[in-house]
Amino acid sequence: MDTGLISPNEKILGSRKPSILSENAFWGGIISIALSTSIFGFLSVLYPTYDFSLKSILNFFKIAGIGFFGDIPLVPAFLLVIGLLYIVYAEFAVYFKEFIVTNERIIAKRGIISKDANSVLPDKIADVSVDISVIDRVLGLGKIVLRPQESSRPQITLEGIRDPYKFQDEIMHMISKETYKNVDHSVNDGDKSLDGNVKSP
Repeated sequence: MDTGLISPNEKILGSRKPSILSENAFWGGIISIALSTSIFGFLSVLYPTYDFSLKSILNFFKIAGIGFFGDIPLVPAFLLVIGLLYIVYAEFAVYFKEFIVTNERIIAKRGIISKDANSVLPDKIADVSVDISVIDRVLGLGKIVLRPQESSRPQITLEGIRDPYKFQDEIMHMISKETYKNVDHSVNDGDKSLDGNVKSP
């Protein structure tokens, strides 16, 4: 957990990292690897004697071979590398994402190269809802949407959350606790004001 965003007086009540299954890059990598396997099998069955390796292409252009790597099937190998790169990127994207609930605010941290951190105070939140699409339901994930009271401010979406209703409860508990604290302070301030206006006989 990145505690660099947390002030000394803040207490972390809960945190979540999104699932890699919520990353489009991950599924792009899986599709690319599946295509690589399918194309390799397709070519092996239909053209068992044809050479689809990098070496054959280099020979066609009269370029010297490159050893062992020249025997690798070109198109499947290319798709496999692309797929693995997509999956690695998705891993990094998830690693640098984190959603943190403290006793003072809710923080959504994102970004691999340029880091972006959005935060919202509990008393500025109008609604906390859970959004679960059909795909999310299949994957066991959900999104939590924080809608601010001010319409001019953008909503904050916490995506790829496992057990989203539990995390929603943690956020709602923090909001209700903060609201109770503010009401309690208002009551105490009102009592002090009344005490100050009482005149002695």
